[in-house]
Amino acid sequence: MRRTWLILICFALSAIVGSAGAQVAGKTGDAHAVREMLLKLAEQTPADGAAQFPDVDPRFPPPAGFPSPFRLRQDYPASYSDEAFPWMEIDFGAHPVEYLKAILSYCVEGNVAVDFRVQENKARAWYHAPWLHDDGEPNGAGREYHHGLTRERRSREFELHRLQKSRAQNWAVGFFNDRGGYTLGKVWLTPSGYPDPYQATFPDNTVSFKLLFTDATSAEVPFLAGSLEWTANIYPDTNYQPPRSDKTVRLLQIDVAVKDPRVASTTGWVFGTFIYDGSAPGKTVWDRMIPVGLIWGDDPAERSMINRDGVFVNTKLTATRINSSLVEVVDWDYGPRAYVRHHGLGGRLNGPVDNPVSSCISCHGRAATFAEALPINQNSGKPMEFALFSVQRPSQFPPNRFDQFFSLVRGMSHVEVINNERFVTTDYSLQVSGGIRNFYQHKRSSLEVSKLFSLGLSTNSPQELKAMNPLPKVTREID
Repeated sequence: MRRTWLILICFALSAIVGSAGAQVAGKTGDAHAVREMLLKLAEQTPADGAAQFPDVDPRFPPPAGFPSPFRLRQDYPASYSDEAFPWMEIDFGAHPVEYLKAILSYCVEGNVAVDFRVQENKARAWYHAPWLHDDGEPNGAGREYHHGLTRERRSREFELHRLQKSRAQNWAVGFFNDRGGYTLGKVWLTPSGYPDPYQATFPDNTVSFKLLFTDATSAEVPFLAGSLEWTANIYPDTNYQPPRSDKTVRLLQIDVAVKDPRVASTTGWVFGTFIYDGSAPGKTVWDRMIPVGLIWGDDPAERSMINRDGVFVNTKLTATRINSSLVEVVDWDYGPRAYVRHHGLGGRLNGPVDNPVSSCISCHGRAATFAEALPINQNSGKPMEFALFSVQRPSQFPPNRFDQFFSLVRGMSHVEVINNERFVTTDYSLQVSGGIRNFYQHKRSSLEVSKLFSLGLSTNSPQELKAMNPLPKVTREID
């Protein structure tokens, strides 16, 4: 009976994607061929209930008897609630600080008391994106077992503070509200068990937020004094060589993103970031999170300062708001006070941990996955290049590459053609595109590939796939 329902659901899925199915077919056939592939994949799906996604990197599991390891919240809802969103009463361009504080308050409500074990939140539901547990790399960035942190871009010497003489590891965990969880379910809980990026269109007022921690100490970054400290099972240093071990990490940055209907005609999203300031007034860590700025577009016509290093306010930008009080002043003695040493390219918003040659909007807008994923081939799961991370600072950025990374990408899921390759965008979610990348990278070395190859669902043999170079990682730096 379940098999019958799988097949019926698969036909329904094909009907829903409609033209999307025709787009996916591309070089590999027409919409009928895609339906046939989905049917075959559904037949390979175990009939024992919904898919279960792993919690943590299996190569670095918690020790036997470890109490309360991280658990992925993956009971994705079939619907989402209607509620009043306080930020919708605020003009984000005119009042960016108030807008960001309203979002942060929404994000931490009910989560602080349960130490962000979001399954236990009584105020509202939050969910994790799947398939970030293992990227298939020997020095992988997959989820650690204390809090589900994944590895982010490292901070180079002196990027965070003038006293920071050594590189710092940064690790983060992200969450989606029920609207985001609904979309994660649409993408991942498919009859075939294979992700459907065409379902990655998030509803209005989807909220995503990320807590970013660093292993930098308060001796090297004085404004981290008094920040939230977690234990994380991570690498000894930024060479990322196993084994992992427990280290103390400190909350440095919080990123937020809202699908705001007021920018639906362009990007669809407003991104913001906060930095912890131990010298700021307030009784709690959350009171001492200071807005760095927000951004809802990349001002693609404005490129006058793209090769300027350092931190500054570019008054020509119309879709970025920067907190000027955090901009570093040369020779100023900041003591324990927080300041920022860089933003993004040309003064666009990026957080302290992020790469100065990109921006929140430019990176996330290029969250996308190779369109012709079926049958499985060497490019299945390949992410779109989303920043020029081969350069390390704005003064090295070649102006002739600006349009490639800073032109407008509209919200919602759709096809973008880059260098004659077709990509399906995942509506500004790098966690979705990164998860899809990891999923297909895992398929390359799984026993399942032999069966898929015999069914015509893989263009390459298991031996060929295993011998190929790994898919590019969804990372903000060059290792």
